[in-house]
Amino acid sequence: MKRLYIVLMIMILICGCSAHNDKNLNVSESTDTITEERGSDDVTITLLSDDVSEESVNKVKDAWRQLSVIVPIFDIEIAIGPSTRHEQRDGLVNFTELEIGSDDFYEIFVNKCTGLPYWKVVGLSEYAFGYTPVNTENEVIEYLEKREEKTFPLFALFFSEKYSKESDIQMSRDCAYYLTKYALDNYSYKDFAEKEYRGEWLTVLDAGVDFRFDEIDEIVESATAEKQGTAIYVVCGGNTWEIHEVEWLKSANDVYSMLYDAEDGIQKLCKRIAIESDIYDEESFRKNVKVIPTDKSDISTAKDGVIVLKHPLSFIHEYVHITLGYSKTEQWLNEGLAEYYCADYEDEYVSRHNQWDEYYQSWLDEGVIDDELKAIYEQDGTLQYEENIIENYQKLREKVGDEQNQYSCLTYALGITDLMYFGTEMREEASRRTVNDIYGGKVATDKVGNRLTYESAMVVVADLVAKYGVDSIIASKGSFEEDFGMTSNEYIQNYIDNKAFMHFLGE
Repeated sequence: MKRLYIVLMIMILICGCSAHNDKNLNVSESTDTITEERGSDDVTITLLSDDVSEESVNKVKDAWRQLSVIVPIFDIEIAIGPSTRHEQRDGLVNFTELEIGSDDFYEIFVNKCTGLPYWKVVGLSEYAFGYTPVNTENEVIEYLEKREEKTFPLFALFFSEKYSKESDIQMSRDCAYYLTKYALDNYSYKDFAEKEYRGEWLTVLDAGVDFRFDEIDEIVESATAEKQGTAIYVVCGGNTWEIHEVEWLKSANDVYSMLYDAEDGIQKLCKRIAIESDIYDEESFRKNVKVIPTDKSDISTAKDGVIVLKHPLSFIHEYVHITLGYSKTEQWLNEGLAEYYCADYEDEYVSRHNQWDEYYQSWLDEGVIDDELKAIYEQDGTLQYEENIIENYQKLREKVGDEQNQYSCLTYALGITDLMYFGTEMREEASRRTVNDIYGGKVATDKVGNRLTYESAMVVVADLVAKYGVDSIIASKGSFEEDFGMTSNEYIQNYIDNKAFMHFLGE
């Protein structure tokens, strides 16, 4: 599997190309000019050093001839030379002799001449250059039907030894081959490049499973992966993911799921902001970020366009920090915004990943507190606080009534309960961390808001946005008093004293 690993190291720098028919080779040995003369069977090649071997030239010529039978590569020009020198010009494709001599040359060649998603590069190179699959088509279908994830294993890291077993890599390669073969045997190359035929292919083969392939899957499958040092850099939807050894990212499925959830969350967030804001539309609100998944940090963080991600569930929270912000002295508002705009995302994430386990089911939905925990709460004097969380959660569930909103109901129940007991000894004994606690005292301690928990800050912000609109925060003057007519301390204290949060419970 050495060849599979090398392709991830080289990958996927795309040069634009177009099309032509089968051609003979027309070589210019000048390092400064490219021969423009070509007949109906010609392709131009420029040699960028004097010692390019005839073997390399002939290998490129042969690859071009075989691919041009399938792919209309008009106006393509090729340069061959050392890695230290590349000609920069539209329509010019550069190869080094190292690339030409590698086991993965045909994939590199197809990639540079087409710019297709990685799996289509694999499938097309196999189809064009005489690949013999290891598994039969029926064996591939049986494998797909047994996959727990109802997606095709065609994202780039499914072909990587680091994230997939050798047998799984082989299945991914054979799947790419058979799907490509079906498309090209029945349709044009243009159709293959632009459309998807997996559903049709599965129907023809009478496969018994419905596989998901939506707009987000298409974006993830088109992601590129490049190994640099000990990290793999995945570019997906404009975001760059720097992936090192991470305990919760052990397989290609893990990475795929993370990328899918993140892109899905971004699109939904951008759409929501566009509806609520007169300042942003979906395109202008979206930001390209760098994300570094980690298991070596206590929390996720966002700073200067870089997200350090402790858990996938935290992604949209941190993404909001990069796209929406307020004064650093009012850090409670920043955290409340992040919680407010990621509540729906977190709810969908928990539901999609079946994380609402029996513990939550019995404790919250059925209202049963474990005897051991109950004894601890009684000893700490916080049993009433915990029982109120359950009561508020159940009221919210009854009010909204949708089985998919468990997690967001819990978040609001926690926030409302915190506000009910704000400033009391019982709330202090509950040991729920405040904004000030999370920041280690590095925020303005004279702000009442910074003594809120993230969830209670979210409840206050939800009403702030409902009353004044999100643009009041986006277009802020940087002073809460100037923006809202009173200090944040006055606003929050009035909010708590008047129990303004009780409307969430229908009271």
